[in-house]
Amino acid sequence: MAHATPWQVRFRAGDHEGSADTHKNGVGGSAGMRPHELLEAALATCMTISARMALADLGVTDADVSVRVHVEREESATRFRYRLALAPALEAYRPVVMERIECSPVRSTLSKPLTFEPA
Repeated sequence: MAHATPWQVRFRAGDHEGSADTHKNGVGGSAGMRPHELLEAALATCMTISARMALADLGVTDADVSVRVHVEREESATRFRYRLALAPALEAYRPVVMERIECSPVRSTLSKPLTFEPA
């Protein structure tokens, strides 16, 4: 399938579909998230879901909570910086929520040694 911009791609996971794009050396566009932004979004959404689950276990539903993630790519390491945002009324729950997001499934996956193999 042809795309309007040179680096734009469509991706699918089950019944869900999205776009990714990048801009490099004056070529490309912004029709979707950049690949590293997708990685940040995967971790942030998983951590946010984990935070909401932790709060639900404490009887707090419909909570105003989110996690933002920024990836820093360095020569010898990749660092994921994250920030938990809780509504002021939920700050007392921060330690429990932090504990839960620190063992969220995507974080656990990214914390293990990675290997890359063609299928």
